Parts: sequence; C-alpha cells; structure tokens
Amino acid sequence: MTRGAREALALALVLAAAAVIHVGSLSAPFFADDYLFLDQVRDRSLPQALASPDPLGNYLRPISRQVWFWTLATTSGESSRVFHVANLLLFLAILVMLYRLARRALPALAALAGVSVVALHQAADVPLLWVSGSQDLLAVLGSLIAIELHVSGRRAAAAVVMMAALLSKETVIFAPLVAVLLAKRPGEGWKRAVARGWTQLAVMAAWGIAWLATTAHRPAIAGEVHVQPAGFPAALLHLLQMTLAIEIPFRGLGAAFHAPPPLALIPAALAIALVASMDRGSARPPLASAAAPRGLGFVLGAGAVWAVLGAIPVAVVAHLWSAYYYLFSLCGVALAIGALVARMPPWTALLPALLIGTASENARRLSEFALENSPWALESHLNRHYFVRGMTLADRVMAQLKHLRPTVPPRSTLYFSGLPHSIAFQSGDGPLVRWAYRDSSLHSYYFTRFRLEHARRGPLYFFNFRRDSLVEISGSDSLSRIALSLMYSDAPEPARDLLLLDWERSRSLETAYRLAFLQMSLGGLDAARPWLERAGVAPGTGPTPQIQTVLAAVARGDTTSAIVTMWRGVLEHGLDPGAHALMADLLLSTRQIDPGAVEAFAVRTLAPEDPGAWRRWGTVEVAMDRHLEAVRALERYLQLAGIREDEDPQIAGLLADLRRRIPGGDIAQAELGRVKK
Repeated sequence: MTRGAREALALALVLAAAAVIHVGSLSAPFFADDYLFLDQVRDRSLPQALASPDPLGNYLRPISRQVWFWTLATTSGESSRVFHVANLLLFLAILVMLYRLARRALPALAALAGVSVVALHQAADVPLLWVSGSQDLLAVLGSLIAIELHVSGRRAAAAVVMMAALLSKETVIFAPLVAVLLAKRPGEGWKRAVARGWTQLAVMAAWGIAWLATTAHRPAIAGEVHVQPAGFPAALLHLLQMTLAIEIPFRGLGAAFHAPPPLALIPAALAIALVASMDRGSARPPLASAAAPRGLGFVLGAGAVWAVLGAIPVAVVAHLWSAYYYLFSLCGVALAIGALVARMPPWTALLPALLIGTASENARRLSEFALENSPWALESHLNRHYFVRGMTLADRVMAQLKHLRPTVPPRSTLYFSGLPHSIAFQSGDGPLVRWAYRDSSLHSYYFTRFRLEHARRGPLYFFNFRRDSLVEISGSDSLSRIALSLMYSDAPEPARDLLLLDWERSRSLETAYRLAFLQMSLGGLDAARPWLERAGVAPGTGPTPQIQTVLAAVARGDTTSAIVTMWRGVLEHGLDPGAHALMADLLLSTRQIDPGAVEAFAVRTLAPEDPGAWRRWGTVEVAMDRHLEAVRALERYLQLAGIREDEDPQIAGLLADLRRRIPGGDIAQAELGRVKK
C-alpha cells in the first residue's frame, strides 16, 4: 500500500470514529431555535427569508440561519434527519480540512493524533445533536477552508469564504488573524506578512461594519452579550477545561469520571497504528513556503495562539459558556497537540486521543448541566444531557397536547405554564405549535405573555404541565384561576388582562374585587376606584372598627364568625391594609389559600414598604410552590425589616430550603437527571 493510500485509509478510520460517536444524533428531532428558523423560511423565497427579521433578534448569521435552513427545509420537506445528516457531513469535512492544514506543517502521525482528538471530543456533541448546531459547524468549516485557501495563495477566494464563515457565527471572528499567522513565510517580517494578509483583515473590518450597522435590528443582543471583568479570565479557564474535556458536575470532581474509554477509540487507534511506522521526518512539508520548513516550535505556538484567539469571543458570553463554543479553538489545540506529538516517540501518538477521548466520554454521560448564569460554572450550560432531556420532555408534551387537542381551529392561541426547565417547548409566538399542526395561523405563548388583544383573534386554549402531565384548564372559572396563578408568579399585567376578559364574560363581583387591587398595583388608586365601586367596596382608609371584635372572636376560637365580621370590615374600609392583613391571616390559617392570597396581595399593594406584608406574601408563595418568587419576597421582607436571616429562624429555615430548589441549589440540580423516557 502506498504512503498516500495509508494516510487516506487512516484518515477514513478517524472519520469512522467520529461517525460511530454521533450516528445516534441522526434520529434526534428538531428542538428549540430550530422551529424559529424553520418558521422564518417556510412559504418564503430565499430573498424574502433574507429580508425578514431574524427570529431571535440577536446575531448577524444570514448564511447559517436563513440560507442554510431555507436550502435544506425546501429540499427535504423539513426533515430533521436530512438536517442531521448534513451536520454530520459538515463535521467530517471539518476533520478533513483540519488534517489538510496540519499536514502542511506536521508528519502524518502527528497530524492524525491532533485530528483524532477533535473527532472524539465532546465539544462536537451539541452541534451534531442539535440541528441549529450547523451555525458552529458552518463557521468552523468555512474558516478552515478560508485559512487553507489563504495559505495556498488564493487570497480572493479565501476572503469570500471567510466572510461566509463570519456570517455563519461570529465565534470565528479572529480566524483571519489565524490565516495571516499561518501564511507567514520563514524569515519574513511581520510587517510584510500582515501586508500580504490585507484581504483577510479587510474581511474582519467589513464584517465589523456590517455588525454595527445592523445592531438596531438585533435588540436581543443586549440581553446575551455582557462585557464583565471576569469574562476573559473565565474564558481562558474554560479553554483549558475544554481542552482536557473535563466537566466538573455539581456533585464534585469525583462524579466526573465513571465511564470507560469509548468504543470509537478502536478505529482511531487503528488509524494511528497504521501510520506509526512511517518516517516522521520525510513527510513534513513547509507551512507556507517550499523554501524552508517551519520549526515545530512555531507550529506549537501557532496552535496555542489559534486556541486563545478562538476563546476571546467566549469572554462576552462567559456567563453562559458551553464546551461547544470552543470548537474553533479546539482546531488550534489539535495543531498544538500534533506539534507536541511530533517531538515524542511514535507510541505516544495515541495518548491524546485515549486521555481526552475518555474524558469526553465521561463528560457526555453527565446527567446534569449548569443552571446558574455564572462565568465560573465548572460545567457547560448547554451539553448533551441538556438537549437529550429537553428533546425527550418536548416530545412527551407534544404527544400529550395532540392527545388533548388532536386538532385546533384556525387562528387559535394556545397558552402554556409549568413547562420543565430548559425544555424550550414554547418560544416566540409559537413556531413549534405551527409546525406540529401545520397551520401558520396558530399562535402560542406562556401564560405570562397573555394580552387582551389575543382573545380577539380566535379561540383560546390553556394548558398546565404538572407532575409529568399536560392538563387543559377549562371551565367557567378557568380565566379567574389562571389570573390568580399569574398573581402568584408576580405577573400582574397578564393577570389583569385575563380578569378583564373574565369580567366581560361573567360580570363577577369576585373578579371586580381582584381587578381593583391588580389595577391599583399597576396604575394607582385612580385606576382601582371604578373596580372597587363595582365590587361594592368602600374606599375607607381605616382604622377598621371591626378589628377588635374579630380579635376577640379569634381569642374565643370562633374563627367562622371572625371571618364573616372581618369581611364586612374589609368591604367598608377597602383601603385599610390592616383590615386586609387580618383577613388574610384568618383565611390562610383556615387553609383558604386563594382568597387568603388575594388579601395578602392587597396588603402588599396598599403597604409596599411594610415588612410584614412581604413576609406574609412570601409564605403564600411557598404554599403555592413558587420557589424563586418566595425567595425574592422573603429577602425583601428581611431588607425592609432591617434584620439578618438568623434573627427570624422560621424565615431562615424557609429560605435555606427554597435556595436548594432554585437554580444553583442541589435539589434543583438533582432534578435535571430525572427524565422519564
């Protein structure tokens, strides 16, 4: 077998190793952003898709979003399998192009050792499991092709391809600098090297101008990109962490290692063994010139610089970092690993793939992901488990939705609440629902996005996901019940709109009473007066004379008469927070949670600076399993009261338990691994 044939076979084995790891991803469904991009291109020509606003409104990525999704969606009939096959082919092409670049500077064995690390690395998991991962794959592949073209002297073509890469994902923004670096000739000064690379620098400048010019059309970018002091050092820390493929779970480092080496190591090992006997020095062509080869020190340094340049963009999103953000950096790591291997005995060529491949296998088997938005989180926020969990739960919710409502009328609006964390079932105005029912007139939102104008366009349906089941909320009191749940969720605007709709339909005094305090919380007393009048509540400010009578009845144990008497006092002195406070305590003590909560909300609205009002509201939130809202309310109580947690042992105990149940707590983290198939 000729040398060229052995190299080709060895590379094919490495590609096979990558395919073995990711073949299961071919059957994964669409998920999250995928539906937004499909929705954008459906029933549009390519120019129309390009002219339409980006559905996420964050980044400038027309190549990997509009162009890519339009092309594959229109040719495949929106087949998720076709998209996944395309992603796998993109990744295999990345490995081929990386090998071509590495072979310009390294022997076959060293180049293969570096490429094998990328083939086995968990940084590729998300782009291959998630259809929208094509953004990363297109950007990295385009940048590698552009670097290869630039190094080989085809600079005009390189500039065009590099621009396409930057318009796929901005994580490769410094790829033009890598191209200039790798094209530097032996003995050439940096001034001359930079001058020859002007086309690549012009691409960076042109992209930057386009980015700035379109910022106004991408308002969501402000919510995702954060320049903070910790960003850059955290990005470098995670670069090292990503290189070693070590994800440290919430349970500690000991829980990070539990899996054996992956089976995909076998073809990778065979590939390395196949070329291990080759002469290491006879097949090391120069990096950019046939005149003189570059030293391994230069190659090692170039790989390290490449990796760091690829990590810099992660600094502005370090609070959300994930290993797959570093896919471009990983290509630089592969070059550096190859340079190190080239200095060592041939048998060491397998070590990087063995060690990093095994670490990657452990990382991809983690049953959790980072919940807190922190640059110092030691595991990815988006990893394989995040997507497997989300896809599994989304499929379950969709199956239950189609069981409850096999069809829905045109122009219907569906509302959801209680969906599991990070499920990404509901986004935007309902692209997933439109895809599932094949009806472009449908909309869907979370309960918290309810607006009165939605009720004017067609039928309304409400669903709550609780205890692994999707339940439709219906009945004559459904709007009132949903509005109350939104009060618990600290969402007064949609709660008000739901009650306004309920008032139109029912003219219920209870609805008018609740509307009075919701309107007061949003627009003050003037907004509340008409509703107080409709509810039969006098705007008296107190003190309420019935309070003493009620306290005496409570002392006798006559709670029933106390509630009746206190209700009369509330109606006569509707603006007295003390009356509502006592009424709330009476109702809550007798487990009448909903009416008690309304009274607690009234106290909160009438006396927003009263510590007791927030203490009471926090305990209501606890009773309704609103953990995050309860923490906020109880922390506000402590702040207004000017006391430490330990000065109120009951609240301290509640807060300690609640913090375990919100993102960052051990109970919340443990829940991530509990996914029923």
